[in-house]
Amino acid sequence: RCLSLQITRISAFFQHFQNNGSLVWCQNHKQCSKCLEPCKESWDLRRHQCQSFCEPLFPKKNYECLTSCEFLKYILWVKQGDCPAPERASGFAAACVESCEVDTECSGVKKCCSNGCGHTCQVPKTLYKGVPLKPRKELRFTELPSGQLEIKWSSKFNISIEPVIYVVQRRWNYGIHPSEDDATHWQTVAQTTDERVQLADIRPSRWYQFRVAAVNVHGTRGFTAPSKHFRSSRDPSAPPAPANLRLANSTINSDGSVTVAIVWDLPEEPDIPVHHYKVFWSWTVSSKSLVPTKKKRRKTTDGSHNSVLLERLQPDSSYMVELQAIAYWGQTRLKSAKVSLHFTSIHTTRNKEPLGKAGKGVIQTQSPFPRRRTTRLLEIGAPFYQDNQLQVKVYWKKTEDPSVSRYHVQWFPELCSRNETASSEKSSSMTHENYIILQDLSFSCKYKVMVQPILPKGHVKAETVFFTTPPCSSLKGKSHKHASCPGEPGHVLSKVLAKPENLSASFVVHDVNITGHFSWKMARTDLQQPMTGFQVTWAEVTTESRQNSLPNSIISQSQILPSPLSLGVAYG
Repeated sequence: RCLSLQITRISAFFQHFQNNGSLVWCQNHKQCSKCLEPCKESWDLRRHQCQSFCEPLFPKKNYECLTSCEFLKYILWVKQGDCPAPERASGFAAACVESCEVDTECSGVKKCCSNGCGHTCQVPKTLYKGVPLKPRKELRFTELPSGQLEIKWSSKFNISIEPVIYVVQRRWNYGIHPSEDDATHWQTVAQTTDERVQLADIRPSRWYQFRVAAVNVHGTRGFTAPSKHFRSSRDPSAPPAPANLRLANSTINSDGSVTVAIVWDLPEEPDIPVHHYKVFWSWTVSSKSLVPTKKKRRKTTDGSHNSVLLERLQPDSSYMVELQAIAYWGQTRLKSAKVSLHFTSIHTTRNKEPLGKAGKGVIQTQSPFPRRRTTRLLEIGAPFYQDNQLQVKVYWKKTEDPSVSRYHVQWFPELCSRNETASSEKSSSMTHENYIILQDLSFSCKYKVMVQPILPKGHVKAETVFFTTPPCSSLKGKSHKHASCPGEPGHVLSKVLAKPENLSASFVVHDVNITGHFSWKMARTDLQQPMTGFQVTWAEVTTESRQNSLPNSIISQSQILPSPLSLGVAYG
């Protein structure tokens, strides 16, 4: 549209206005550039008024911007083509109903048209009146010495008298072979009035497909069929060096050793995915020289991970950690440059200080580092043990937006130091306060917490914070009576030989809930020690699990009940 309005001026500069110089000319021309401004993808025309967009940019003369913006809003709601005459409607299209109000409520190319007694979705007439033909589907690729990719196409006989813009899109996939199933979504990479384009961001090891659409002020006939696959002949580069290597947390173990969590940022778009990371560490003790190279420690972690735990480190020692990314191109191993981090492990004497108490049955654990007063949006309190479970308080500053009254909180363990598999299931909760207490946490695990304000409309980006829970052994020897550490003898509840008898069940359905009542009897048995309760577990038995001998899915893990011989369960 903008080029059509300036066609007289463009023709004076270019003998043939249909070339890319015309678009460059428009971008640099004072009036034409105002017309192009609303076309930038960063502006959401559906949610904002044109006047609020154009006036700040052009306080005095904003007519070109406003008219262009209103045109864009028009084509977002009104599809190309003309409605047929009302008397030509037939079938459901002729029904006297108001089945639509605007074109966007209709599927495909259908428009919301009048049939004389209502409005229905109908196939338009003259759908492609004045619209340019699709370019020929054969695209030609030339890889230039500079590394750029030149794509050329040719147009069929052009029936359009207005300037035509060509929109180029691409998608790609990693791998040895091309695959449309594994490809990314189509992305627009260029808009040009020329029948060629040069792209600079072509990566080796990727299979690319392209398609082109011809568009003018009247509309488009759509994109060409996807092109044949193209892959650069250049070899891929080694992965970039890991960025922002840092110490996330540190804890002291019961044997006096130290465990630290090291984290880094994953690369955004490497030529090929990182296969794994190599981690090396060495240390000095009491400012002495580095240990011999043969004692240098190393380990690897998966390329999709951005953290690693270093265990059994010496306290109060200077460490150097090196990190390197490794990728594979066929049989060739590609290595990034190494990045390093220097830190001093914490001193064990801090762990000998008395632990603070926060009420009856609460054990307050200490952070291994002095707490820094920063301006973070989320803060983590010291983990504490209460009601037979490890807990931590997360708090934040309330947003200034008065429409925010609730916060959605999610948390889950990313990794645990005892070779336990961290659960991938997220826990979540809603709160009206500016804090939440996370309960039933696991020891020696790194947790990720996300807090997102809830708006009446739309979403706000969630804030994220990480913290590491202390080992269970850090509570050992303190004044706790109920903390039981996994793997330690003497903390497992023993089972008695007596078995419950005559288990019976009854169920009551109320609204969408089913309440089950279970009861049983105990045989008279002389027990060596008093019985403190019952362990109850129930599970869902599906047809699939029964037929294929699969394990049942646990609905509730084992629960210890006091001595009454019955149990009620509500399940919705």
